[in-house]
Amino acid sequence: VFTLAGPDGVHPDLLLVVVVALAVLAGMRKGAVIGLCAGLLQDIIFGAPLGFFAAVKLPAGALAGLIAEDIYKDFTLAPMLLVALFTLGGDLFTYFLAKLFDVSTVLSLKEYLQHCIGPRLMMHFFLMGLIYPFLYRAHKRKLLFEESYPEE
Repeated sequence: VFTLAGPDGVHPDLLLVVVVALAVLAGMRKGAVIGLCAGLLQDIIFGAPLGFFAAVKLPAGALAGLIAEDIYKDFTLAPMLLVALFTLGGDLFTYFLAKLFDVSTVLSLKEYLQHCIGPRLMMHFFLMGLIYPFLYRAHKRKLLFEESYPEE
């Protein structure tokens, strides 16, 4: 369904949106684990070289969790901006990895930014606005993560 949603076959990476949202709510360590698991799952399902998508989602989860310590989690705009930032970084990283390993890419970097990253960035921004409030409410009701306290 999402493949048909965007222009020129551009579709959102729903896993990245969920990873960033959960990392904001869970923190750096859990965000990194969620990102790693989501990336490896995506690698296995789509037949990508193992670690290709995990190399994008792990740092996104870890950095989102790290940045989340300094933002208000009930303010939805902050995760929306974070997912836009990580979409830009993740797609650029994926583009350069594809160039590095001689995966055939027909678009130049400028065309890729205009036709792929731009629409995907907007989709992720608005998807986060739809998804994050539900995850935040579930987190406030303690349905997502167990509170962990450091041992003394």
